[in-house]
Order: sequence, then C-alpha cells, then structure tokens
Amino acid sequence: MLRPWALCASAWVGLMALAGCGAAGAAAHPKAAPGSQPITLTYDYPVGVSGPLAQIMNGMVARFNQTHPGIHVDPVFSGNYPETLAKVETAIQSGTPPAVAVLNHTAVFDLLHLNAVVPLDGLVRAGDFYPALLEPKVGGHYWSVPFQRSTVVLYYNEALFQKAGLNPHQGPATWQQLVQDAKTIEAKTGVTGIEIPSDGTVYWEFQPFAIEAGQNLASNNGRTVYFNAPAAKRALQFWMDLSHRYHVEPPGILPWNTVPDDFEQGKTAMIVHSSGSLAAIVKNSPFPVGVAFMPHGVGSARTNMGGGDFYIFRGLSPATTAAAMTFVRWMTAPAQAAYWSMHTGYVPVTPRALQQPAMQRFLRQHPEFMVAPDQLQYAEPELSTYQLNQIYDIFDSAVQSVLDGQKNVNAALDQAQQQAESVLAPYQRSQP
Repeated sequence: MLRPWALCASAWVGLMALAGCGAAGAAAHPKAAPGSQPITLTYDYPVGVSGPLAQIMNGMVARFNQTHPGIHVDPVFSGNYPETLAKVETAIQSGTPPAVAVLNHTAVFDLLHLNAVVPLDGLVRAGDFYPALLEPKVGGHYWSVPFQRSTVVLYYNEALFQKAGLNPHQGPATWQQLVQDAKTIEAKTGVTGIEIPSDGTVYWEFQPFAIEAGQNLASNNGRTVYFNAPAAKRALQFWMDLSHRYHVEPPGILPWNTVPDDFEQGKTAMIVHSSGSLAAIVKNSPFPVGVAFMPHGVGSARTNMGGGDFYIFRGLSPATTAAAMTFVRWMTAPAQAAYWSMHTGYVPVTPRALQQPAMQRFLRQHPEFMVAPDQLQYAEPELSTYQLNQIYDIFDSAVQSVLDGQKNVNAALDQAQQQAESVLAPYQRSQP
C-alpha cells in the first residue's frame, strides 16, 4: 500500500504552486518596503495529537514566510489544547496576547467573555467551509476559522479481522456488533478486542456514545450541560461494560498516546481515536488499517466534531490584524487544506480541497481518508461552555472515577452535573 507521506512528498511542489494561485494567494497582503522590517506575527499552535505535527507546521509557516515578504510568522508550540488555551488566556490577561492562535473551536465562549478576539465573518464566506465545522454561530458572528478539525472514528486491524473470519473491509456498525466482533477476535487470535483512551480529552472520546444514545452533552449556549441525562448514563454504562461485563477492553485508565501505539503494535484489534491521528497510524502500522464510522447505539451512526480553529486577537494594530487575516486566509485555502489533510488525517475543512488534483490522486490510493469528511453529515458540535477547562475536568474526572471502579455511573454523573451547574451559574445571564 502506498504510504501517504510518500505521495504527499511528491505532491509538495504542485500543492505549493497551487497555493499561490488560489483564493488566498490572490488576496492582497502586506509587502515590506525597501529597508523596512516585515510585520511579525506570534502564532500559538497546540501540539497534542499523534504525528509529527510540529515539523509539518514549521514547513507550512516557512512557505508562507517565503511567499509573503511583508509578513513573518513566528510559530510557538504550546502543548496540548488545554495547555495552549491556558497559556493564551494568561497572555490576554497580561495584555500580551499572540496575534493568532489555533485553539479549540469550543474555546469561543471563554474568549468572548474575555473580549479577546475579533469577528472573522469576512474570512468565512458561503461555501468555503463545510457547514458542520462552523456551528454554533455565536452572537451572530463567526469568531474563528476552521483549520485542523476532526471527528472521532473507529480504527481496526484488517489483518486481524480477516484472521478471525470477519469482513476485513467493514468495521462494526452497532454497539452490539462491536462487542461481538471484539469477542470473536479475542477468541480466535488472543488479541484484545478494543481500546478507548480515557485520559486527556475524555469527554471527547465519550461524547459520540452519548450522542448515539440520544443526547449531546451540552446545548449551544455555553451555559447548559446534560451530564446526567439518561442517554449519558446509558453511554457510560456501555463503556464500562466493555471491560467489566464483556471483558473486551482492558480495565482502568488507558492513556491517549499509548492507545495508538498498542494498535500499531498489534496488541489491540480496534481503537477509538481522532481522525487527526490517521496519517501517523497508517504510517506506523505494519498491516492494512481500516477506518469506519463510530458504531451506533440508537438509530444511525453519529459522531462529534473536534479540533482547532484560527482565532485573531484584539489589541493589534490595523496592519498586524490585516497581516494575521492574510495568514489565516492562506493557511485555510484549498491547496493548504488539502496538504494538511493528507499529511495528518484532519478533515479538509473546505470541500474545494477535495478538488485539488493531488488530493484526488491521494484519495484514490487512500480512500480511508474520506471517512471523516463523509462523517460530517452525522456530526454534532463538540462540548463547549464557559470556564471550558474546568468543565472538562469535572466531566473527565467523573468518567474516570467510573472506569477505575471508584463510583457507579449514576453517582458520578449526578455529581458532575451538580458541579458543572455550580460553575456555570454566574454565566446564566451572560451575553452572547
């Protein structure tokens, strides 16, 4: 099987030539006058998922700097999403925000509460991005531009499926099939059936199960959560049952970073993980990798959105703001969106990226990279509230307390609901 990084390397020259001809390349951008210094943009970027994202990002920023002599972007790699958000919020409060940052799409309520970002409606034109990546629109504006967006998907080892007598070209479609396939694989190959990471962004891996059980974890107003809804309790019970009842998943807390390692080393037949990990998983796996929609519990397949958007911060000079907008427009143009998707597995945020010749050739060789874009029609918004990191900690701790046997489902989620309502109470009359 042709590996994605090999094809991407061969496509680099063509893609970067296209970058200069697309909508972003055609836009006016600041040019340095003779003897003047370029406008410098500090750019905070989160490195928190599998894959050599820092190296890929450095290459893209270098290309931007080369083709935009009036602007110089300095990337700062700031850790994972929560760490980057905390760093940026500290900088905002000290009056020294970056010019631009990639943060969770879900950070919008906290950033608006801090009056920290500018609306970017002019960068989000009709038809430029998949509609699912833009929701929710807050206060009548778009405050960010989609960049590295992802869905939760199911990865499976096609070789182990075939060895166990299962269809190697089709993952399980329902929760019941997931359990049955995992049992069959364990019985016939001795390999663990499935692993789901349960540290880091626990809420995110859990959210598709809750949606599929009938209820998302929050509304779109930033103030209301449904942590102890019956659907959430059914979903968490199923997750716990995978290890405690069906014995197809290892018990306890499974680290985000080691779950892909276990999969690549053949220690588990299936994992739940980000589509943003796809390129690295395919690269590191010595077997054909299958990618499937999340198995569903009730009705049809569902998932949730994830990943980061570009934000531009208040307090910049007009020239710096214009330079930041030029950078964001260039980074999210079809050529760059295609390049980023092929190298990482993130969703190509604009449908026009799929029309790039290099992307079309790539997808003919690697149809698994279309699973996440195809899944967008079934995707719901990611959990987003005020006091985002605190709310995430409350919910993640509740799920972990169940998985490691400290609490039962009802007690853990009822307590999480009460704690979250207490944190969000001051924001019930907030705007937007």
